[in-house]
Amino acid sequence: MTACRFRSFALGGFEGSTHRRRDRRRVDTIASSAHDLHARRDYALMREMGIATTREALRWHLIEREEGRFDWSSALPIVHAARDAGVEVIWDICHWGVPEGLDVMSPEFPGRVARLARAAVRMLRAEGAPVGGWVPVNEMSFWAWAGGDMGHFEPWLEGRGYDLKRQLFRAHLAVIEELRRAGAREPVVVAEPLINVVPEVGDPESARLAHGHNEGSFEVVDWLLAEDRDSVDVVGFNHYPHNQWVWGGPQIWLDDGRFRRLAGLLADAHARFGRPLMLAETGAEEPRGDAWMAYVAEEVGRALAAGVPVEGICVYPIMDYAGWDNDRHVPCGPIRRDAVQGRHLRPGQVAAIRAVNALREGRRDARAA
Repeated sequence: MTACRFRSFALGGFEGSTHRRRDRRRVDTIASSAHDLHARRDYALMREMGIATTREALRWHLIEREEGRFDWSSALPIVHAARDAGVEVIWDICHWGVPEGLDVMSPEFPGRVARLARAAVRMLRAEGAPVGGWVPVNEMSFWAWAGGDMGHFEPWLEGRGYDLKRQLFRAHLAVIEELRRAGAREPVVVAEPLINVVPEVGDPESARLAHGHNEGSFEVVDWLLAEDRDSVDVVGFNHYPHNQWVWGGPQIWLDDGRFRRLAGLLADAHARFGRPLMLAETGAEEPRGDAWMAYVAEEVGRALAAGVPVEGICVYPIMDYAGWDNDRHVPCGPIRRDAVQGRHLRPGQVAAIRAVNALREGRRDARAA
């Protein structure tokens, strides 16, 4: 696998969740945002902001309705729009959603994901679509918690997060094997949560649990690198304002002394994994988006100045979407959707993204010095 060099330092990510909720209702955020219908407009707005790399998800439940038969009609409008706009795509092979009737915990699950990956490589080559990278299984640690410990979504287990995480780990490795067989050399990215859980003061049990939760967020990357050092090219982190909290208590904010600055979190992660990093997801719901992205740009700039190899910052979601649980309109990112699916840019977010892209020039200057 090659080192990661994306076409733009600022990346855009379109919300692509397709899991089934506790009530068994399927979430399809691509359909609810009509991104598949308006992809050309969406990419034109991205290019206007200077973004040339995006994250997208394959909707597996639509692609493989019958085992072994791949129908790409749900993906092709996005594939063609990206290709024609000169946008490279980092593809999520499995973004939590699986075909009807497939048990995530079954022995055949890793092989099924791997076959989807192999078929995707063939399709994208046939369509002449530029690939920026691959995320075999999106946010394995979060899926293990939500679907394995809490029963929030498929496979609706409780108290079996470790077992689900091991299964997702096996699926990632199976995808890597198929990508290699297919001759795919684009970077493999993991997208895992970057968190900071702090204990209640003076509570040893809280300290133990908080430490365990923090370590658990890194666990699957540790496993992958121990099993196969080449199974991860870029360690991607999903980091939002709500990613720091007191164990069993409230969220902590930037003005709290227990809040850890992003530059320090990234430096620690690089020291641990020794791999290039990226922010695979970051952003904030309006009206905090401008301030959050300004903070992220500043912190990543500090990390780069300290020698931490950050390869990009993905604004995720880059466009308003419908909430998973209640379909509410969630305003976020630089692209605002109106009630009739019109698209408009938020000027403050656009300025923040241009500041993010400027970090690439600073990084080049530092390497040349």
